[in-house]
Amino acid sequence: MRNLNTYIKNPTHKLIASAYAKATTPEELEAVKQYQHELQAAMTPEEKEAFDREFMEDHFRILTAMDEDINEWRSEAIRRKMGDMPKFINWTQIASTYFGKSQSWLMQRINGNQVNGKEAHFNAAEAKQLEAALHDLGQKLLSIAF
Repeated sequence: MRNLNTYIKNPTHKLIASAYAKATTPEELEAVKQYQHELQAAMTPEEKEAFDREFMEDHFRILTAMDEDINEWRSEAIRRKMGDMPKFINWTQIASTYFGKSQSWLMQRINGNQVNGKEAHFNAAEAKQLEAALHDLGQKLLSIAF
């Protein structure tokens, strides 16, 4: 997991985030909150506007990093659950039928291959789509089992 503080560019935001992270009691949290309010109260309207804008930019970077981590963890969980099953399955047909994509697109996500310099992972919708495809295939196999 990434250190999300590395995505905070504004030094004041870093200081506040660090203080929140270190606070362990309700009193400490309240003290940090009070400190933040005092800092913002001392700002000019222009400083406050810049502070708020940078705060949103910092948090967007953090949320983007968290989303990437979640996708990576999801793909890793799928790989672990599949075990050696991929060698028994026709991934070309699954990719085409259920995703409208190529086998290489699907296998890049299953294996976490590098694509354009980044590891390929399933997003939430793709993971649900894969789950539905595998359930559908499972039902079809069960229906023909003796």
